Amino acid sequence: MALNEKLFLPKDIVCPICEKEFTRYLLRKKQFSLDKRDIDYRPVYLGSINPRYFNVCVCPHCFFAAEDKYFCPQMNIEDMRRKQLLDSHKSQWEAASRVRAASSGQQIWKDVEAEKLRELTNANITILRQISPLLRKAAASIIEKGKPYNELLRDGDFEAAIRSWELAAICLKARRANHRLLGYTYLNGAWTARDAFEATEDPAMKDRFKAFEEAYLTEAIAFLEITNKATGIDDAFMPDGTRIPKENLPQSRVFEIMYILAGANRLIGKIEESNRFLEQIIYGSQSAQGIILWFVNQAREMRQEATAQKNLPIPQDEPDEEDY
Repeated sequence: MALNEKLFLPKDIVCPICEKEFTRYLLRKKQFSLDKRDIDYRPVYLGSINPRYFNVCVCPHCFFAAEDKYFCPQMNIEDMRRKQLLDSHKSQWEAASRVRAASSGQQIWKDVEAEKLRELTNANITILRQISPLLRKAAASIIEKGKPYNELLRDGDFEAAIRSWELAAICLKARRANHRLLGYTYLNGAWTARDAFEATEDPAMKDRFKAFEEAYLTEAIAFLEITNKATGIDDAFMPDGTRIPKENLPQSRVFEIMYILAGANRLIGKIEESNRFLEQIIYGSQSAQGIILWFVNQAREMRQEATAQKNLPIPQDEPDEEDY
């Protein structure tokens, strides 16, 4: 997929793991218009540029990968000053946001688990250096292309984009990210594979991208099912007897995860599992409104379908796109 280089803002950064420099090609455009949603809540964008292809930063030397907000490149003096300035105003901005939200009756929720990933500890760096061979193995098919990973991403290489989410998930596991963040990372990988499937005409590549989608959807379901249990009132346990840590999420996010699980299970043919989550949505809110009401209405419609149905209308009350 040939792309216009004017779409990107090149930025030289230093990998925090291998400490080597490379160029990160950032999309200049930050806002994208939604066209529709699939039954697993995949955002489908208007226009020819799909931001999901470019959301993960991958070091072409050691293959450390993360979304830009979690990549944590080494900072020069100018970057350090900018961060210090932003940090000095952050508490004021957060206080003002709380006041605005309280006055409008909105719920304030800070994603503590995501905030932990905005910095790399020495322990993180040590283990990420140790798993470099594992990352290289996962990126083997990309390495064979004979071009730096960052340039393949800039050029819109489908498989490089898909694999970037897998590399990011491996790195998140090493950083002990929680199940929800891992689930959404694999989910984005599945969505990217579906994007590529729809964008290519080559039958062999369609089969390959479909296999990626199914594999990543299966991983996403496994992690998000644990998250769903973690939001319940009663204690929940892993198969080995380990207690699942509780996670206090906004109700809208709880319904979103159940909806994703319903749609994702349906897409891989697990209709009974899908129906179980649909029933949780339908009967789980006595006075649904806003985005939750949208989930409830769509769940009722999906429950009546025998097979997966795509391309749902966009809900009126959208969550932050940053979470995808």
